[in-house]
Amino acid sequence: MTDGTAPPRRPWLVMCSVPLLITVMDLVIRYPYLRLLDWSTFQHFPVSFLFEWLTVCVIVQLLAKTGRFQKYAIFAVAALISVVQVAAYGHFFYFGILPNPYAINYLIDHSADSLSLIRSSADWKHAVWFLALTGVLFVLLHRSVQAIRPVPVLHRRIILGLFIGAAVVFNNNVRFAPASYSFTPATVFSLKYALQERWFGRTFDLRGGYMRRRFTLEDTTRGTASYNCILFISESVRKRSMSAYGHRRPTTPFLDSLAGSGAALLFRRHVTNAVSTQYSVPMMLSGLFTVRKDDVPYIYDHVRNRTDARTYFFTSQSLQRSTIDLVYNTSLDTFVCQDRLSWEQFNDLGVDDDTLTNAVTRLFGDAIRPPFLTVIQFNNTHYPYTVKGPSRHFTFTGDSSGVECYENTIREQDAMLRRYFAALRSSGLLDSTVVFFLSDHGEAFGERGHHGHLNTLYGEEIDVPMWIYLPPGFPESARTQLLENTLQPTSHLDLFPTLMQLFGLRSVPADDRASYGHSLLAPLPALRIVPVVGKDMIDTKAAMIGNKKYIMTLKDGLIHYEAYDLGQDHDERTNLWSSLPDQERNEARERLNRLDRIVTNTPRRNN
Repeated sequence: MTDGTAPPRRPWLVMCSVPLLITVMDLVIRYPYLRLLDWSTFQHFPVSFLFEWLTVCVIVQLLAKTGRFQKYAIFAVAALISVVQVAAYGHFFYFGILPNPYAINYLIDHSADSLSLIRSSADWKHAVWFLALTGVLFVLLHRSVQAIRPVPVLHRRIILGLFIGAAVVFNNNVRFAPASYSFTPATVFSLKYALQERWFGRTFDLRGGYMRRRFTLEDTTRGTASYNCILFISESVRKRSMSAYGHRRPTTPFLDSLAGSGAALLFRRHVTNAVSTQYSVPMMLSGLFTVRKDDVPYIYDHVRNRTDARTYFFTSQSLQRSTIDLVYNTSLDTFVCQDRLSWEQFNDLGVDDDTLTNAVTRLFGDAIRPPFLTVIQFNNTHYPYTVKGPSRHFTFTGDSSGVECYENTIREQDAMLRRYFAALRSSGLLDSTVVFFLSDHGEAFGERGHHGHLNTLYGEEIDVPMWIYLPPGFPESARTQLLENTLQPTSHLDLFPTLMQLFGLRSVPADDRASYGHSLLAPLPALRIVPVVGKDMIDTKAAMIGNKKYIMTLKDGLIHYEAYDLGQDHDERTNLWSSLPDQERNEARERLNRLDRIVTNTPRRNN
């Protein structure tokens, strides 16, 4: 059936129009990245045009068979392509890369959070682009359908065979450097890899790491707890948004009062070792710089099995949804996560921190009895920073970046900490409890063109708070040492050996490949290496030594190096790499390559 339109005179040329449009658009939009590729990698892009063309030819053949519904079918396909393009390039402009398997899995696993992000990011420009693309694609696809009609059946079958062959070849190669290919293969095969991981591949277990964690404690020497310990783990909180660290807004009045009285020590140069919760918290609890969780004991495994202390873990975050609870729930007398509670979800698949605070504070002195190690993990400060009416301390001006909501949730969290301390005081536990506060990672708000975390290892994502409350009577020599270390570079890896010492346990002689932590109750080594990693949206490592910070980023087959002097350039705006002496560059490369090998290996411990 035809609509009376004469077939185009040059059918093969007409059928190049849609793939040419897609390829040229992709080249223009991603040119700042593509121009950095060497020829061996860049050649993937022009070769991709073959796959673009074959894909469109197969789609056009199918559309040609839709009969009287042909125009509706063409419109549906044009709209679908437009939606995928707008979404993929929206992701590119937000995160700096096209959607990869991690992003697709996150969209599936955290659909509510993803939809909230899309709603807050979408505006009229996206609608205009969608309508314009749909219109142009409809016209070009319609002409392509007319063009394929006179093509002999044999030629169509040859095209189908070539498409199948090309799909096999691209499937085996795109995964190594997906963003060096053009839009269609990069997007289609990223989706395919993500679904393959979820449904068939063992990569799914490795990606999440959410298999039941095993641990072996060869050293069973007993220890005696000197103090109770509480570890507060915040979510996405960065130092620069806290008034205790100099922020202009009074976001942390309770902490300000603790620090002002000398009861809390603020660590000024503290950083996280990873920019995602799934890596930073296990590093914090294990003291090991590794993204593997195969056979790694956490601090409460030692405390529960080697002392008489009880262990508790309370989190308002959802952990059973992706079986993350299998990673954390070992050696715990009590383990509570969002999924085990009857309360309704409040913020990003978690329950309201305020509700959990009310429940946990009632347990001090009753269900939670000394000696103890208690982990309490917050969630409200995660995107989308849900704020309740009474908690709006700061005026809302319609700031689209979300900073005002974010800082209100930090203020609300500070008020919850005040309630925790009040409960400890009323139960008689405050004078025998050491309190640690850390955040899993920071958060970006457009400082470098993107928001959230997972993207870079710059200060907005890794400069996080750590403070310690010391009760009256805490040994003066230990307090003095901690105070000295507040001005030194520290990281989450220092928590494990510090807690081990507080619970009277011999420091574990960790495998030196992965252990970069040191007890904060002892002098820290001069010019120590503080490692940081990002293994989520991109593959990037950093080594911080004194005021120097070296970064190595692997992005689609290209390695990029950066170097910053944080003493002179705290905001990391001037990349000094090209001006470094050759010896310093070589030493930095060697350190970064070593970190790259260490972080993905399974650690070995002589414990």
